[in-house]
Amino acid sequence: FKSRGLPVVSLPANRIYVPEAHGRNLRLSIRLRDLDSASITASVLDYEFENGRRYHGYKAGSYPLPNDEVGTIWPLSLPTRSCFRFIIPQELERIDIKHHITMLLCGGNLHTAPLVNPRRILDIGTGTGIWAIEMAEQYPDAQVIGTDLSPIQPQWLPQNVRFEIDDCEAKYWTWPEDHFDYIHSRYMIASIGNWASLLRKAYKHTKPGGYFELQELDPRFTSDDSTLSPTSSLVYWSKVIIEASASYNRPIPRYTDYVPWFEKAGFVDIQQVLLKCPMNPWPKNKILKEAGRFQLLAHIDGLEGVSLGLLTRGLNWKAEEVKVLMAKIRPELKDRGIHSYQT
Repeated sequence: FKSRGLPVVSLPANRIYVPEAHGRNLRLSIRLRDLDSASITASVLDYEFENGRRYHGYKAGSYPLPNDEVGTIWPLSLPTRSCFRFIIPQELERIDIKHHITMLLCGGNLHTAPLVNPRRILDIGTGTGIWAIEMAEQYPDAQVIGTDLSPIQPQWLPQNVRFEIDDCEAKYWTWPEDHFDYIHSRYMIASIGNWASLLRKAYKHTKPGGYFELQELDPRFTSDDSTLSPTSSLVYWSKVIIEASASYNRPIPRYTDYVPWFEKAGFVDIQQVLLKCPMNPWPKNKILKEAGRFQLLAHIDGLEGVSLGLLTRGLNWKAEEVKVLMAKIRPELKDRGIHSYQT
């Protein structure tokens, strides 16, 4: 994950430059619902900015995490014309790092469902599209669709993958029933208001004999050997993030919640696999140690972005208060004497 050197430029101080989809021509489809195509296109590309971070424009406010990438320019508080600096936000890099961590924990596998020549694959909340692209490469005879609220996916794609701007929480999905051989969703916590409803829609649009795989993270930090103090900043962060997400009408489930939802939706042969992701390289196990290295990188660079939207919107914190909490958390994240993990 290399950062790219970016220049200093001069622009009017009252303007913000947002490269359209990172300067790329996306193979992008916008699903039309109640608005005309022009207004939807504008809402997709007119991002919102808050506390120095960029957020999605389509269905603005639905998802409290940022979507910024290399290339966003923020003005300095100087006179009418002044110098600007490119800032390199970490959110999209964090998403790709999380993908790498998941691959490590899953033995290098993109899925755990026993797929055999799937033809139609849906990736809900595709983010940067990295999983969808790799699935398209692994299954060249399949058509892979990735959906998201943000057009942040890359330009160069396999011919059998496309991205659509769509809201998985919409009352109705626009695909036919019994359509997909495999539906995948990952890391959608803090973005779903009704998980049971999401699973019902996934069941409705999965073919008989098909699979829906949900890969989720419980953000609560914990430990098995009491090295994580109940009074630590990490435990406090876990508490306020859960409270903020619930206040934002995006309750964060525990892993025990999912199986009953799957059963009520109609799924059978339900299997749940629990994996522990260490917060830093404290484990002796080689794979877990490697996962911990990347998890530490993702948290150090990205936890502030995860926290800003939730805490300022959900609990009415000031941005400065969030930054103070992050300053307290970072030393604990790096402490290998704390054997903490997330599930």
